Amino acid sequence: MNKLSDEILKKKYSELYSDFIKGNFLNVIKGCNKVLENRKNQLFFNLLCIAYQKIGKIEKSIDVMNEALTYNPNHPDFLNNLGLCFYMLHKFSEAEKYFKKGLEVDNKNLHILNNLGNLKRETNKIEESIKYYKEVLSIQHDAVVTLFSLVGVYRISNKNEESKKYCKKILELNQKLTDADRQYSLVHKYTKDDPHLNEMLKKINNDDFNNLEKIHLYYGIHKAYEDTKDFKNAFKFLKKGNELLKIETKYDIKNDEKKIQVNIDLYKKIKRIQTSGTHRDLIFIVGMPRSGSSLVEQILTSHKKVFGGGEIPYIQEIAQKIINEKKIDASLIDNYRNDYLALIAELNDSSSVFTDKELLNFNSIGLILSLFPNAKIINCTRDPVDNCWSIYKNFFPIKTGFVNNFLDIVKFYKLYQKTMNFWQKEFPKNIYNLEYESLVGDPKKHIRKILTFCNLDWDENVMSHHKNSRIIKTLSFDQAKKPISKEVSNTTKNYKDMVGDLVKELKI
Repeated sequence: MNKLSDEILKKKYSELYSDFIKGNFLNVIKGCNKVLENRKNQLFFNLLCIAYQKIGKIEKSIDVMNEALTYNPNHPDFLNNLGLCFYMLHKFSEAEKYFKKGLEVDNKNLHILNNLGNLKRETNKIEESIKYYKEVLSIQHDAVVTLFSLVGVYRISNKNEESKKYCKKILELNQKLTDADRQYSLVHKYTKDDPHLNEMLKKINNDDFNNLEKIHLYYGIHKAYEDTKDFKNAFKFLKKGNELLKIETKYDIKNDEKKIQVNIDLYKKIKRIQTSGTHRDLIFIVGMPRSGSSLVEQILTSHKKVFGGGEIPYIQEIAQKIINEKKIDASLIDNYRNDYLALIAELNDSSSVFTDKELLNFNSIGLILSLFPNAKIINCTRDPVDNCWSIYKNFFPIKTGFVNNFLDIVKFYKLYQKTMNFWQKEFPKNIYNLEYESLVGDPKKHIRKILTFCNLDWDENVMSHHKNSRIIKTLSFDQAKKPISKEVSNTTKNYKDMVGDLVKELKI
């Protein structure tokens, strides 16, 4: 076979890159592999690696990059891509090794510096994260992705003025980056005729802004009107934002029903498999979003023997892998248990009790207790109307699809309840149901009960959870950092004339 000429190679890359942009990743993979059989070219190695990443075949991406490195062991893009592969697999120490090796070759590589910032943020090393992000900006002041990252890390660090500063920088670069408007609203207390509110109102009436750009504005305007206690306008703009997001998500409850049934079927298949059963002490906090779970984890992680892992996707990813396995036996279950333990060791490798607060793990409780028979499950509950309303009034990324419509939220809530009822019958001794209202009403009594359930001794620090310096990355970070108030958090009363449909749909 004749070696491909530079001209043919350039044309072929243009075609495959066009396919990549359109999302035709299988075409890209086939085309790149064909080219690489004939000529080992770095552009095609990179494109093939990223295409495999896009379809979730990270191990194949690693194989591609390892081959590429045999031809050029010090190529910074290859090292960055390999680091990114391990980052996607949550193998942070391995990822960091390749990122830093890439920086030794090119210490001003923006992709590597930004990825290191992300890695440090993910592993809760916030100051190091900020250092890398600022290094990116010292080289390219208008690196928008990095600017948004700084907005986020400063917000969860409660450095609101710094977060605002970077929101303003983003909007100075491009007024259409309205996610910066929404994020600004989260750290700003509005007054009547606030200049930023007026700016958002002006933009919302501008036909040059598309629906995705307007969604962020609607949520920002909602927050501004809520601050000024104009609840009628607050609801009007919140409703518009949710309606547009509903169109974007195309949510269908049947997909979640199917997913949960698949997880229950998996449990029934593996429930009789006997494994070694030894593992680190684990607490899984599950429930609906906005049910008080961040507060519960913050209380637990104030205990000297507990480390908080936060919302981590490991169980959901492991579940999907096991579901796709052709043969499931004790050895396989042991391997996946060890995989999970290795992953959480990347975040904390001590002997501390580890908390995993991925709420939607409620659909995988059977798998969790098959992998970890001694694990404790805390199921966070809250008044149904307050819980569902709090979901509706907060912005969630598009991947969380059920949150933008009263009927969808209620259907999902009832599905969650049905699923938990199933697990409660299967595992009555492993699940503790904690009502948010009870916790707030008598904190010491219920914290004692939680600690007893988790086989933890009393630690006075749990009563001062608001002094815990731990970073919280969820929507509730602000509330969980405050002392517990005897007054139950309830904003529904401000919208009582507007949530009738929600109350009607619940009828629980």
